[in-house]
Amino acid sequence: MKEALACWNRDGNQSGHRERWKIVPAYIWWTIWLERNQRCFESKSCSMEKMKLNYLALFYFGCKHEYPREDEAIPSILEFLMSS
Repeated sequence: MKEALACWNRDGNQSGHRERWKIVPAYIWWTIWLERNQRCFESKSCSMEKMKLNYLALFYFGCKHEYPREDEAIPSILEFLMSS
């Protein structure tokens, strides 16, 4: 985990969206945590595609709330994440 975050921060510092790049792992882990809780406590599960969409929605609305003046950059970041 430590090594993955170190790579993430190193690569993210080279991008033009450093602040947003830093929060991506937290949103990924939060999405996985929510899915885990659904599976354990509600006997429900989502497909990988649905989990990805849930993540992207969290990321989009989190960025929109956090960075309201830069809305035009969010679609390009989402496009990048979808293509990865």
